[in-house]
This record gives sequence, structure tokens and C-alpha cells, in this order.
Amino acid sequence: MSVRWGFLGAGMIARVGLAPAVHAADGALLQHAAARDHARAAALGAVTTGTSYEAVLADPDVDAVYIALSNEAHLPWTLAALRAGKHVLCEKPLGLSAGEVEQVMAVAAETGRTAVEAS
Repeated sequence: MSVRWGFLGAGMIARVGLAPAVHAADGALLQHAAARDHARAAALGAVTTGTSYEAVLADPDVDAVYIALSNEAHLPWTLAALRAGKHVLCEKPLGLSAGEVEQVMAVAAETGRTAVEAS
């Protein structure tokens, strides 16, 4: 079985770390990537690219989402991804406070999805 990834954001870690790792991994596919700049999303080499984070979360061909956005965007997009039925790998920090991390864990438990912080 293959894990089909969606990326929110196309910053340096996504470009030089995670996207190459997904492309090199057996059983992984970079299905959908979105960034504010479409060219940066396209450079990640996903099957589908665009500028809409919502489209990544709505894509039925995405199983797990990597969140590579600015720190203040981690909580809302992590919660949205979990509620969309996606597993989440979020760049550090998972939350800006212990309370935010508790929210993530509660929604992960509620949805039966996994949320982890990249290290």
C-alpha cells in the first residue's frame, strides 16, 4: 500500500528534505502540493499542484498531509487536515503552546487520525 502525501507549503525543508524523501521512498507518492506561489508548488514534483490548501485537504487521493507553513498557521491547518480525514506530519512546532498541542491531540483522537511533529 502506498501513502499518498499532500503538502501545504513549499519552503526549504519541503523542497530539500521532505519532497525528495517522499519521491525516494518505496510506498510513498507526492500526490498534491499547494503553496502561495504555484511555481514553488510545482517544483516539488507532485502529481497535482496549485495554490489552494483547501484543495489538498479535499483531495480524496491524499492520505496524509505535511504542513510546512509558518508557525502561526500550524494549528488551524493541522486541525483542518485532521477534520478532513487526513493524517498529519507538522513541521515544528506542532503548537505554539501546550494548549494548542492538547487541541491537536483531542481532534486526532476524535477523528481517529495521527498527528505528529516533524523533528
